[in-house]
Order: sequence, then C-alpha cells, then structure tokens
Amino acid sequence: MTTPTYRGVRNRIAFDRGELLSNVVTPRNVADRMAERYNGAIGELNRWVDDVRAETGESVPYFDPRAASECAKVLMLLQDPSGAADGESGFISLHNNDRTAHNVYQLVEQTSLRYADYVPWNVIPWWVADPSKPARTLHSQARRARRYLEEVVDLLPGDLAAVIVMGKTQTWPAWKAAVGPHHKRFRGAEVVFTAHPGPLSINQPVKDTDRRNRDDIAAAFKQVASLIQ
Repeated sequence: MTTPTYRGVRNRIAFDRGELLSNVVTPRNVADRMAERYNGAIGELNRWVDDVRAETGESVPYFDPRAASECAKVLMLLQDPSGAADGESGFISLHNNDRTAHNVYQLVEQTSLRYADYVPWNVIPWWVADPSKPARTLHSQARRARRYLEEVVDLLPGDLAAVIVMGKTQTWPAWKAAVGPHHKRFRGAEVVFTAHPGPLSINQPVKDTDRRNRDDIAAAFKQVASLIQ
C-alpha cells in the first residue's frame, strides 16, 4: 500500500477522504466545488455573496455547497476569513487546508454535530486585515457587518436553532460589536459561546479548571447537537 504524501497538507482528515480544498495541493477539488457553488439550497447564499462583493468591493469567500446538505440548523462563526478561505480555496469550509478546519473536523467526528446540519461562516464576511484596504479595526468592521449577518440568517435553508460563536479574544468581541453584548438569542436561535479551534488556542487550559479549550468546544458541539436532534 502506498503511503499518503502529506506535503503541504494541514487538514489531513479532508485530504484522506478526498475532500481537501486547496488550489496548491488539490486544485481539481477546488474547481469541482466552484462548479457546484450555485447548486442546491446554498446556491442562493452564494448568489448573495456575489451581490455583496459587487456592493462592497470586499473579497468575500463563498459558502461551501457541501455544508448543510440536509438543513441549516446551526451557524458556526469565526471572526473573519483566513488566508486559506480567501485565497487557497475561495470557500469557508470544513474541508479547507488549514489546522483550524482540521481541528473542527476532529471535533465534529467526536461529537454528534454533523456537517449536514451546519454552515461555517464569519461574523465579518470579508478579510479585515486586507492589505489592499486602508487600516481598519475589527470593531468597526463588525458593526458594519451586522446587516450582512442578518441577511445570511434570513437566507439560510431551514430553521436556525443555534449559533456557535468561536473565539474569546477576536470572535466574541466581533459578535458583541455586531449584535450587542447581552444577546443570548439571535433571530430566535440560541447563542453558544466557546473557544477558538485554531492551533494556538485549542490545547490551551481553561482558567481555573482542569479542562482545555478542546474540551469546551466539544461540549458546545454536543450541546448544540442535542438541540437539533
């Protein structure tokens, strides 16, 4: 049996399953996924992305047409697109070639939260630190993004039950700037806060406990999965 070559691969689960989205490692996968972007229930969201790009002049990645294949019951949010989403794949996806996507993939495998039930996205749909733009703050762009976040929820296929806001130092403040500090529900959906799944955060200890961020994220996923079963 030939041993897989993982050179340049940061999301090994997606790579091993033939799903990896990377213009560098698996360009055919990206081309095939791009050809699907207007298909199915997610297609309307990606036509919305085209409209937002034209309106704002921002580089907004597409939604993954393979996400929420049964119904978008959960919206999973980070703060803004990473380099992988903006350039290496063009999508916000569990299948992106970065360690954050790999870590989320591990955690959804370990819990009962399925990719068929959730959509990964960002509080701010464009890259805040885009070097082609004037310097700007996360807070200002989060406030600007509120309208677009509401539009996404309105367009999601199905009845949204929960929003998972992931990232204490960046995503939580962005969410609060966009939505307000006291919201436990958003457009009828329960809001669940947890840690960022990135490689610098996921194994950090949770203050005054014997847990790590990985444990808290897994608990949040299990909580949300129980809401939609």
